[in-house]
Amino acid sequence: MPSRPLLIAAWSSGTAAAYALLSLLHAAAIERNLTVDIGFGRSLAFWTLGAMLALLCWGFLPQHPVGRVARRRVALGLLGLGGLGLLVCGGFTAAWLSTRWNGAIGWPVVGALVVMTLAAVATLWVADRAEMHRDDASSPPLPHQGEGAGG
Repeated sequence: MPSRPLLIAAWSSGTAAAYALLSLLHAAAIERNLTVDIGFGRSLAFWTLGAMLALLCWGFLPQHPVGRVARRRVALGLLGLGGLGLLVCGGFTAAWLSTRWNGAIGWPVVGALVVMTLAAVATLWVADRAEMHRDDASSPPLPHQGEGAGG
């Protein structure tokens, strides 16, 4: 059974990657117009949708997920799809940024994004730890397994 953080990463990144990659495929095959600008614009969907879905999954997935949502094969498939989306959308983002970079604006924006990402990860980690402690405190005590054994 995959862990909750792995499931959150899998479901959020995999779903976002499916949407973004299909959008990029549509731009290339149907519209026949996939430029760096269009690819970057559609790659933004991967970044924003992935973050939004991660927050939703964190809020709605139980501490110990079970059932269809927690199947290892599905989670690993979604995680692989999310990795592919990360590579493709990251490539479009890097290509766009390399042509449009302005250090006076870009570095403060990058710094703000790093700080916000670290703050979000720290907040989720602390909240997850608090949930684990709350679950431990509310669970009934374990029965003794033989008081005389092992002294």
